[in-house]
Amino acid sequence: MNKQNLTLKEAMILGTQHQQKGNLKAAKKIYEDILKINPNHAESIFLLGSLFVQTKNFDRAKQLLNKAIQIQPNFIAAHYNLGNVQHELGELEKALSSYQKAIEIQPNYASAHHNLGYLLSDLGKYDEATAACRQAIKIKPNFVGAYYNLGNAYDEQDKYEEAIEAYNKAIEIMSNDAESYINLGYA
Repeated sequence: MNKQNLTLKEAMILGTQHQQKGNLKAAKKIYEDILKINPNHAESIFLLGSLFVQTKNFDRAKQLLNKAIQIQPNFIAAHYNLGNVQHELGELEKALSSYQKAIEIQPNYASAHHNLGYLLSDLGKYDEATAACRQAIKIKPNFVGAYYNLGNAYDEQDKYEEAIEAYNKAIEIMSNDAESYINLGYA
């Protein structure tokens, strides 16, 4: 990156383009160059953290996402992604707090409700999990993953009719959703 020729906005766009194309080394260099100029640039710290998620370096990702949140406490995506990382690391109660914070900041964040539901299922809190998945569906009616996880939560409670209904809805929305077909067969 030639720092003299690119504005911060242009550098961020270029970094995210590299990251989306899987050119993580180039994206990482751009984010690090930005941070040399502005060490507290929360968005660059966040994007670098998300890059480490892509490379499965969850401990480093967690450090960076926490730092982005320290700088910008209402950074919704950072809370959400931190929840994903914490869930991946088995830090379930911390993940719960991160998803709840993302929802507190942006109540209509369907993906945060969905992931909260998935996490609550992992914690064996199936009634709360179904409520979270239903909220995700209320916000985003064609959210296949929310129907799938809703079906799983119902299945865990031996509510097979509701599970079948949820899996069928996921299949109706996305007919090639193999996981829903598989789980439908078990319900």
